[in-house]
Amino acid sequence: MIRMLALVTCVGLLMAPPAVADAEPADQPTDQAARPTHPVELDPITVDGPYPRHDRAELAAAGYPDHKHVYGYPGYEPPTAPDGETYGIFTLARGRKLLPREGLEIGEGEIRYRRVLLTHDPEIPAAGVMPAVEVLDWAEREVTALLGHARPDTLRVDNPIDLDAYRARTGQDFHRLYWYDGEMAVIEPASVLFARGLALHAAFHLQTVWQLDGWLGEHDLPRWFTEGLASYLAEDGVHYLSYLAMYRAQGPVILDPQKTEAVLAAPPHPDRNIDKQQYRMAGYSAFLMTWELIEHRGGLRTMRAFLARVAAGEDPDTVSADLWGHDLAALAAELDATTRPEPVGDGIQPRQVMRPPGR
Repeated sequence: MIRMLALVTCVGLLMAPPAVADAEPADQPTDQAARPTHPVELDPITVDGPYPRHDRAELAAAGYPDHKHVYGYPGYEPPTAPDGETYGIFTLARGRKLLPREGLEIGEGEIRYRRVLLTHDPEIPAAGVMPAVEVLDWAEREVTALLGHARPDTLRVDNPIDLDAYRARTGQDFHRLYWYDGEMAVIEPASVLFARGLALHAAFHLQTVWQLDGWLGEHDLPRWFTEGLASYLAEDGVHYLSYLAMYRAQGPVILDPQKTEAVLAAPPHPDRNIDKQQYRMAGYSAFLMTWELIEHRGGLRTMRAFLARVAAGEDPDTVSADLWGHDLAALAAELDATTRPEPVGDGIQPRQVMRPPGR
């Protein structure tokens, strides 16, 4: 009971109100007064861009774009869908108070809303885990809008009561934010994800992987492709800067495509510290490959065209060659992140992205 009360208190406190371009952007200095200095001040991902969104000077000053913490900033208001319905944090619950919503079904240890079914320990009140449903629904709405496709079925997610239960259930440690086997997902406990500032990042990543699996599951796309696209849509880049800062003194933190693919396709390394380092390096490397592909080689429209054509039955290598000039293996070599500077240049320091600008 003490563990349950601590979990509910933690979540309750956390949820208290508070034109496509293929060429490399010129390295012209941006006016210092107008230059963004915080990841949230950079442009969000949109279908039509323009791409690239920012030059190197802006990225070096602000880091990678990250809009996945706005629910904790002063003045936050839930987003509004095209049909006028609000979604996101504070739309299904506020603190310990549940907010009625059409389609929201709450049972013992189970919450169903739209295309999300969340199961949890019955000891945890529904309001205590409702923020997890809110971010999963938020991600589903926006990921499907960006990809141009929405699965018609339901994402099933289990929320373990604590990290020990998560480790026992998945065989993974905290640096892997969820486990997914093609049928259902087990997420790191919601209270932990929110405390780490990773809840919306994890939701976007999981929703992207789940959408791609249902849309293109019969096609054997490389792991760097799906994981890289998931991290790109989840805006994970600025967190990778923080994660990898401790390793930079040891040598390069970016892996070549072959090593990236091998790490992402393999089960977790039995040594937790080795797995954490390799998994984060591979994740960042895949993110950088996708950053180059979308930001500098056709934007999100071209990515959507690739996904739609493959889903319609065309061969992935043929479509890749038609849109990007290479089959997927050659494309990976072309996108090798070890062969070019990081987009943020020398601005590789960790960022305090959980704090709003000026704080």
